[in-house]
Amino acid sequence: MVLAKVGLDGHDRGVKVLTRCLREAGIEVIYTGLWQTPAAAAKAAMEEDVDVLGLSLHSAAHNTLVPLVQEEMARHGRSHVPIVIGGIIPPEDVETLKATGIAAMFGPEHSLDEVVETIKRVAVRNGKPARLPESGGIQEWFAASETGDRSALGRVLSWIESDSSQTEIESMLGSGPTKAPCIGITGAPGVGKSTLIAQVLREIRHRGKSIGVVAVDPASPITGGALLGDRARMTGIAEDPCVFIRSSASRGAMGGIAPMTGAMLRAMDASGFDALFVETVGAGQNDVEVRKVAATVVLMMMPGAGDDLQLQKAGITEIAQVFVVNKADLPGADKLMAQIRQEILKDVPIIKTISATGEGISALVDVLLSAKTD
Repeated sequence: MVLAKVGLDGHDRGVKVLTRCLREAGIEVIYTGLWQTPAAAAKAAMEEDVDVLGLSLHSAAHNTLVPLVQEEMARHGRSHVPIVIGGIIPPEDVETLKATGIAAMFGPEHSLDEVVETIKRVAVRNGKPARLPESGGIQEWFAASETGDRSALGRVLSWIESDSSQTEIESMLGSGPTKAPCIGITGAPGVGKSTLIAQVLREIRHRGKSIGVVAVDPASPITGGALLGDRARMTGIAEDPCVFIRSSASRGAMGGIAPMTGAMLRAMDASGFDALFVETVGAGQNDVEVRKVAATVVLMMMPGAGDDLQLQKAGITEIAQVFVVNKADLPGADKLMAQIRQEILKDVPIIKTISATGEGISALVDVLLSAKTD
C-alpha cells in the first residue's frame, strides 16, 4: 500500500500513526512524504504496483485533487487499484466521491482498527489474479518492460518479488551482473542514505542519465509488515519520468537486502536504465550481501559513530570500494577521514558530503560513474 499526503497540507502526525498500525497488521506500507502532487502519488502507486492507494487530505481540496489522482492512475494503467481517503471530508461530499469509485473514506469518527480492517478487505477484493494480463502472462509484461513501459516493469517486479521461482527468473533474466553500472549504498541507520541518494539522483539526472532504484527496508519479524519510508526522502526527484524507485521489504532475509533484490535489479537493467542503485536496510557490521548484487559498494559513515577500532573489524568495511563521510559539517569529520585512510589498507576514494545541502555530491558522482567494477 502507498500512503500519500496529497496537496499543501504539511501535517503528517496522523498518517504516521496509521502507517505504524498498518505495519503492525502485517501490511507493507510505502509512505511517500508530504506535499505530494496527484501525478507523484499515482507514479508511486504504479512503480510500487500497489494493491491499495491511500490519500491523506486535510487541505479542503478533495473535490479537485481526487479526480486528478484518478486521471493519473488511469494514465498509468492502474484505474483498477482501489483508492481510500482519510481526512476531513464534509458529509455532503462523501456520496459524490463514492460515486467516482472511491473504495472507502475515513474521518475522525473512525477508529484505527476500523481503518486497518477496511483497508485489508479492500486489498483482498482487489486481489492479485485481477491484475494478471488476459493473455501472455508474465511474458507480456516482461516484453513490454523491455521497451520502456514502466507500468509493466512495476508488475514484473511484483511477480519477481512474490510469485516467481528461481528457475523462471533465470530463464528470463539470466543470473549474471547487470550491464548498467549498479551501485550499492549501505551504512548504519540514520547515516543519511536516502537523502544522499536523492542528491545523487539529481546530479546524475543533470548529466542526462536515467536511473532505477531498489530501496530495501526491514520487515517485522513478528507480523511481516514493513514501513518502506526511503521514498519519502527522495520526494523531490521521484516525480522525474527518468527515475524509477521501487521499495522492497527484506521479508526475513539477513544481510541488508531482500531475497529478490538481485533479480529486481536485473529486470530494471533489461528495461534500459543507464544506472542502477540499491539502498540497503540500516546495516550492521555483518550485513554484506549487497556485494553480491552491486558492482560498486559505497559505505556511508558519519562523525561520532565509533572509534578507529571499528574500522579494523571484518565485515562491512572490507567490501566497501568507496567511503562517504556524510554529515561532514559535524565535528570530527576530518578525524574520521584520517582514521579511514589509516585503517583501511587499500587505496579507495573517501568523499566528504553534506547530503542535506548537496555539498560533495558532484565529486561523489564523478567517482561512482567512473568506478571500476572488479
